[in-house]
Amino acid sequence: MTHYTRPVFTITVAANLVGVSPQTLRRWERAGLLSPLREGPRRRRLYSWRDIERAQEIRYLVVRRRLPLKAVRAHLRLAAARRLVAVLPRIGSRTGTPLVPPIALAIPR
Repeated sequence: MTHYTRPVFTITVAANLVGVSPQTLRRWERAGLLSPLREGPRRRRLYSWRDIERAQEIRYLVVRRRLPLKAVRAHLRLAAARRLVAVLPRIGSRTGTPLVPPIALAIPR
């Protein structure tokens, strides 16, 4: 696992890095916007740098652009699909596989 995706930050540290309260991170998790690793018998939340960056993006959309959480979820899914479509021509040309199945699998329902 790379340093970027290794979960090392507790919820308090993550909240300080993002600039929100721990309760806000819990609310975003309940809304399905974040999914930190739950570890140990106490099910402690651990966040990676990738989770921190995603939370910062969510904070930008909520605070600056004033989007509701439902719209934030749609925006993040659309951004993920766009990143996948940008990568697909390279993947498709290298492996010779059709492009439609990866796109269909990229958008969670």
